[in-house]
Amino acid sequence: MDNSEQERTTKMNLYERYSNYTDDQILEILRKHKDYQEVAVDVAVKIAVERHLINSEQDLLAPEFQNYKTSGFTFFPEISSEFHRKRLVGSIFRFLYLLSLLPLTYGILNYAKGEIDQTLLGVGIGLIWFSLSIFLSKTRKFFIFIPLFILLFAVSVITGYGIFKKEDFQFMDMIILVVGTLLPLYLLLYLKKLIHES
Repeated sequence: MDNSEQERTTKMNLYERYSNYTDDQILEILRKHKDYQEVAVDVAVKIAVERHLINSEQDLLAPEFQNYKTSGFTFFPEISSEFHRKRLVGSIFRFLYLLSLLPLTYGILNYAKGEIDQTLLGVGIGLIWFSLSIFLSKTRKFFIFIPLFILLFAVSVITGYGIFKKEDFQFMDMIILVVGTLLPLYLLLYLKKLIHES
């Protein structure tokens, strides 16, 4: 495939995607046009002209589209570049895959102790988490987030109950549990946002 044909394919794909964007989302791309590749801006301009949001590409020279400043702190940082968004999404998925090793390791360690129930629980949770993560990566279907959130919440509650039940309660164990719950939760929510925007 030569460069011109590849560019046409890219434009067609972007046009199809951007056509589903709201007017505000299209205008947001135009305000941040310096952060986007030229082909993406061209497609956004075409759609904006079709929707009568702007008259022509010359409108991008207006202060509204030149003086855009990103806001300060945001809970989920905006990723305006498609390239960086794809890389970030890939990194989050790799983290989700690796996260499945924790219950798997837990199950294997309990197998060495002869605790078959805990072994099956750990291995089962690990395999389910890994399978759901793979399925989400392949399909990008939002309903898959629901069992992932439920599984994360259930494991956190069960682990927390086990920590409180121990006679030698360690506060550090609780801190590790909180961090171990909030980090995957944050990344899942961020991933959901990134997939929605792509």
